[in-house]
Amino acid sequence: MAIHPVAVQNTFGRHLILWCMFLPLMALIFIPMLLPEQTVNPSEVEMVAGFNIDVNSLTEAANARFQSMFVDSGLVPRTEQFFAPSPTSSQSAATTSIQSFGEQWVHGVWLMVYKAIWRAYVLLRIFFLPLLVLSIAAAVDGFGVRARKKYRFETTNPVFFYSSTHLVVLMAGMFAFLPLAPITFSMTMLVGLLVAMAAGVWWSSSNFQTGT
Repeated sequence: MAIHPVAVQNTFGRHLILWCMFLPLMALIFIPMLLPEQTVNPSEVEMVAGFNIDVNSLTEAANARFQSMFVDSGLVPRTEQFFAPSPTSSQSAATTSIQSFGEQWVHGVWLMVYKAIWRAYVLLRIFFLPLLVLSIAAAVDGFGVRARKKYRFETTNPVFFYSSTHLVVLMAGMFAFLPLAPITFSMTMLVGLLVAMAAGVWWSSSNFQTGT
């Protein structure tokens, strides 16, 4: 059973479910209706190549993953066959139009799934390690500040803690939603996400339960 974000009482858990589960599902359903041609932008390929990453091997890995998960399992051919227009000529023009729209939509869904897999490989190659290093460094420094505040009996502003923790949850959800996002990856966007995540981790750890 799907979990609706409103059904979760904890605000942090509600936002995490919203970004990691609900929004990706809604994007996968509705974006192909408006933008069925969800292909990888050439500028993203150029950006990956700029990191001295073998784009061909990365694409081959994404192709193999998509092939094994969705094509060999029969999901892609079955869904495309299900939404394919009927060859009979007795149906109305409206029915034919609806079937054509369904065929175009499911084709866009699978294009979007493939793009998400390709982007996931990209993020693992160029984004995961810097994110991990910056987050750990920010957490260590933040907890150091937290320890100093406790030693000095300093109080903390709870607004800083809750707002920064929500920022961390938002960034974590963004990383789950990012492969499906209908935007083009750019270096500026990725660096901005890294900075926002590191800042959120630092603020939340430095203000975590420090005083009353």
